[in-house]
Amino acid sequence: MASPARRTRETDDATVNAMGGDRNVFASRACDACRALGSFMVLVVLAIVGLTYYATVVVVYGPLAAEGGEDAGVATGALCAYHVFAFMLLWSYFACVLTAPGDVPRGWTPAPEDPEEAASEAKKSNSEKRRRFCKKCAAWKPTRTHHCSVCKRCVLKMDHHCVWVANCVGAYNYKFFLQFLAYTFLATVLDAILLLSNFIDFFKDVDPAEGTELAVVFVTFIVNVAFSASLLGFLVMHGNLILSNMTTIEMYEKKKTLPWKYDLGRFRNFKEVFGENVFMWFLPVHSSSHLEKMRVNTGISDGECLEGAAYARACESAQREATIGNRKGRA
Repeated sequence: MASPARRTRETDDATVNAMGGDRNVFASRACDACRALGSFMVLVVLAIVGLTYYATVVVVYGPLAAEGGEDAGVATGALCAYHVFAFMLLWSYFACVLTAPGDVPRGWTPAPEDPEEAASEAKKSNSEKRRRFCKKCAAWKPTRTHHCSVCKRCVLKMDHHCVWVANCVGAYNYKFFLQFLAYTFLATVLDAILLLSNFIDFFKDVDPAEGTELAVVFVTFIVNVAFSASLLGFLVMHGNLILSNMTTIEMYEKKKTLPWKYDLGRFRNFKEVFGENVFMWFLPVHSSSHLEKMRVNTGISDGECLEGAAYARACESAQREATIGNRKGRA
């Protein structure tokens, strides 16, 4: 399900320069290369899933189940478990790849601030302010929103840009990303267990005719172990972030803003990402009520969408401040 918001992309170089901004050419090329790599990584993920399917279903357990015999029941159970996890892995993966992470609605403008709030906001860093302006998109952005140089847009509650999913991970697909990590970890652990005995057989004297198949099983087992070990670390890290109501980007900003103002308590923090419906915690979809709550949690509901001249006037002061700030920085 795509985010209901419309995308606000980076402005062109002429507009950035007119605003006093400066775009790093080398960083821009690196981001373009990262975006191109993402498309390739989708094929890599599918190739790895295909490898595990061939080794587990075609080489080992498919023939065992087809033969009948005393091992047929175990093989059938193994195949059912494998297909369930593989299906959930692919479902959550493509949900993360194809879902917009959270785009700022075109023309979105924060509510105006009173003089007392303006004085208080002036003392804060840009990341802590309620009214924040993106110089690259030449547009306002809500709290907890960050600009992605790879996607060239602002992303609501951005966590990071992931080349493995060829997409940013933000408010609307963070749940799917976590499910992808969890289901991939469970699938690789299960597959490693299922192939363990065949992996051990690789080191025994076997019929040369079986050598190629055992080699495929050997490689698949190593890939499973490597991925499960690395994914465990990511799951622990993101588990801590969820329970603290924090993104990867905010993890590096937290030291500036203690205590963390978005921390609602562990269970409420968890439900902010996964929703209230327990059944939906395991499925890569959002309920309509959870989508509405995300509008509030991402700050979209704290502003309004303006058009044409009204939006231009709302941006004028922010653009002047950005221009003056950049020129002072260069002086």
